[in-house]
Amino acid sequence: MEFESKITYAKHRVAEVCLWAVGTYFEPEDEWLPEAPNGIPDSMKHLYRVIIDFYDKLEDKLEKQGRSGCGFHLKKSLKSTANGYMQEVNWLRKDCIAKFDEYKANAILSSAYYAIMGVTFVGMGDVAKLDAFEWLSSHPKIRIAAEIICRFTDDITSYDFEHKREHVATGIDCYMKQFCVSKELAYMDYSILFQMLGRS
Repeated sequence: MEFESKITYAKHRVAEVCLWAVGTYFEPEDEWLPEAPNGIPDSMKHLYRVIIDFYDKLEDKLEKQGRSGCGFHLKKSLKSTANGYMQEVNWLRKDCIAKFDEYKANAILSSAYYAIMGVTFVGMGDVAKLDAFEWLSSHPKIRIAAEIICRFTDDITSYDFEHKREHVATGIDCYMKQFCVSKELAYMDYSILFQMLGRS
């Protein structure tokens, strides 16, 4: 697909940039636009088209397998992730450091785990029929815990990198500001949160 030559500035973070791009340019009504909306940079149009085509093909595949309705939930998962990224873009544009609880609630969306799990369900064949997709869309505790752990782990591992570029405040930043603690203490508190989520 020639991502590196067409999207040179993102070659090390293609998956994240891919979902971020879709999230940035979704219409407020969460329409499924077959063509890239006006205003999207040329460098992102190819990526947008690839993502939309991919999800449309997955939906067709599910219909042919007799898994009607599953494609709706699959697209819903991508829109959810896009909405999470859109919230992060809004915070970035306003130079806002969200309250930690607000960040945590959005982390469930922006982790992209919901979309990843949805695509995983596609590959499970008859094991994952409509009831499985509906269950996933119902926000089960295990999904929410996995999403938070994923996002917070990313916050820890990419903390230094994110501060070398323009980027929304991480959960670590939100935690440090709200509770007036050091980065090291925020990391320790994150570890405690991980343990609690693992038990839920």
